[in-house]
Amino acid sequence: MKQDDEAHKYYYPVEGRGDGAIGGAAAFIAIILVPAGFYAAWNTVVSWISALFF
Repeated sequence: MKQDDEAHKYYYPVEGRGDGAIGGAAAFIAIILVPAGFYAAWNTVVSWISALFF
């Protein structure tokens, strides 16, 4: 059993890397790009409003 435990310890991180990469990319997009998009959209709206009224 000891050898199986050692084998699984090194096997699973490599085996699960494909799924983890997709989840990591989705998390990166959600954490980094979505707030950046909201920031850019807010600045666009504010610039439009200031251009219209000032």
